[in-house]
Amino acid sequence: MLNKLTLRHKLISIILLVSLVGILVGFVAVGFQYYHSRKDVLVTQSVTVARLLAEYSEAPLSFGDASGAKALLAGVEIDGLKVAAIFDQKDQLFASISLQSPSSGAASSGASIPSLADFPIGHAIRDDNLHVRMPIGANGQVFGTVYLQVAMEQVYASSNDFVAILVGIGVVALFLCFTLASRLQNYISRPLLALMQTSIDVRERGDYSLRAPQQSKDEIGMLSENFNRMLETIEVQQTERDNAEDALNESNKHLEKAVKELQFLANYDSLTQLPNRALCIDRLKSALNRASRNQQRVGLLFIDLDHFKDVNDSMGHAVGDSLLKAASRRLSGIIRESDTLARQSGDEFVIVLDAIQDKLDAMVVVDKIVDAFNQSFHLDNCVVNTTVSIGVCIYPQDGADAATLMRNADTAMYKSKEAGRNNFQFYSPEMNSLTLRRLHLANDLRKALKNDDLFVVYQPQMAANGESIVGVESLVRWEHPSLGYISPAEFIPIAESTGLIIELGEWVLKAALKQGRLWQEQGYTQLRVAVNLSAAQFRQHELPSIIDELVSESGFPAALLELEVTESMVMKDVEIAITALENLKRLGYQLAIDDFGTGYSSLAYLRRFPIDALKIDRSFVDELVVDKDDTAITLAILSMAKSLRLKVIAEGVENTVQRAFLAEHNCDEIQGFLYSPGVPAEQLTGFLEQYYAPVVEIADEASAGR
Repeated sequence: MLNKLTLRHKLISIILLVSLVGILVGFVAVGFQYYHSRKDVLVTQSVTVARLLAEYSEAPLSFGDASGAKALLAGVEIDGLKVAAIFDQKDQLFASISLQSPSSGAASSGASIPSLADFPIGHAIRDDNLHVRMPIGANGQVFGTVYLQVAMEQVYASSNDFVAILVGIGVVALFLCFTLASRLQNYISRPLLALMQTSIDVRERGDYSLRAPQQSKDEIGMLSENFNRMLETIEVQQTERDNAEDALNESNKHLEKAVKELQFLANYDSLTQLPNRALCIDRLKSALNRASRNQQRVGLLFIDLDHFKDVNDSMGHAVGDSLLKAASRRLSGIIRESDTLARQSGDEFVIVLDAIQDKLDAMVVVDKIVDAFNQSFHLDNCVVNTTVSIGVCIYPQDGADAATLMRNADTAMYKSKEAGRNNFQFYSPEMNSLTLRRLHLANDLRKALKNDDLFVVYQPQMAANGESIVGVESLVRWEHPSLGYISPAEFIPIAESTGLIIELGEWVLKAALKQGRLWQEQGYTQLRVAVNLSAAQFRQHELPSIIDELVSESGFPAALLELEVTESMVMKDVEIAITALENLKRLGYQLAIDDFGTGYSSLAYLRRFPIDALKIDRSFVDELVVDKDDTAITLAILSMAKSLRLKVIAEGVENTVQRAFLAEHNCDEIQGFLYSPGVPAEQLTGFLEQYYAPVVEIADEASAGR
């Protein structure tokens, strides 16, 4: 019940309850004491009178003077006396008086005289009466007995009156206690209520500058003081947090702006401002989905500028860039708004013709393009003539998905070049000689994996100042026994499409770990080894256990193994990628995102990836300093990586201008032909002897990860 009362009423109730208990205990004690004192007075008085009667009644009893004895009894004055009697030696009644009422004092025979055998010598209280029996005699000789019976009613009445007085006093005392409690409780409740009100105001207003009044120096005062100190601490922390949030928000705005710019530039070609390959494929897939629903066709054109390399070499890159811009403008003027024109790479363009009726619609566009490129280009005080080779395929007869259509259109374009350029070719199944080559290469690659006919080259990764080597990237190579050198750009896609990529990836990892262990034994104990993971490997649930087993078998330190995944791999399914990266990170490996800047990374996702490094794609480094867009993208990547405390490795560095620019803008490491292409391990020995310089901090990190 007390739980429902306010603090003020609780204090008053507790004080009154304690006071009431104290008063009751005191009153009971006083009441009992009063009763016993009144009883003791009556007993003492009665015993004294009985003793005197025994002394004075000896003579009348000896002489048989009953009237004298009765007169003696009549002179007894005791309040409440009911019976006074003298018995002889044989306990026979000798003389007695009996009063009808204890208060009348008149002698009569109204009260009965009990038998002496019922009472012992002395006194006893029975049936609300005091019974006193006193022997008559001296020197041990007993002549008789005096008996008195006194009513206890006077004692009871007096005690009841006293209790009534105590009750009255108690009521007055409780009233005084209530009055005092009502006032005194304020010394406790007022500061607590003030403290409570302050806490309510702080909660409702969110204002931590409020303070509770300190009204005393006792424990409640100390509570108010500590409460105020707590508010002061929270206020300071809130101010610091607000300042930090403002700074963070400002930083996030800059970073988000940089990311948006980066995403825009990553989706569009920096030179022509056309969609790049990634965005083109997305739009092609969308067009295919619409065509499938509406039972329409989609045309895909691969366009290559004939002899563009000759223009670049003879007239310079500036003229080549101007030609690409002019070509993109000329192509844009031919297609519809619903179509997509994209720059594939170099001097190659792609056109997606959305929702066409048949092959004739594509033919009309192709004819316009051929005619348009038969006209000269007037560029920067010079005239350039170039034609186009075009490969055409139609959905759905030439392919049911984007990858197939892109491959077939590319095949048709090369067929067009073989036919003498300045023409176009529609795809046909007879063009599949390239496919046949791919089939042969797939079979030979499977044999090469079994026979260890592949080999790994290692490209140095240098500190940005160019003074020391910090790691190597492992790159697989294939020397075919009859076809000679096969480019990774050709056999790796074959491995991916045939499922050999997982076996190939494990083979490269095993070889790299084995070589890394040899370098450890030669004293290069801090040299990091980087290995690329394919998309198929990255999707394996058992990938961490596979890598962990290979690392354990090799004896190479886990902390010096860097696993590289491409940006497109981690962005395909972010949540799955985060889980996979965290599983690898827990095993102690370093993680890097390769080809960064070519995908669709979000700052929010990058913050969640447990990665150590970003690798700037070589396409941005190629035109660094020369092309403002590539330079802007590179600077944005460096700034973002710095804010996320990530290491940055620039790929494709080929000259000192690029290296100096990257070093000046806080790039951590560089990799490229400026120092060395990928070379076999035995050819890297001299390079290691010249550039390897162990660093204590790196050694500590490596041993910790190991």
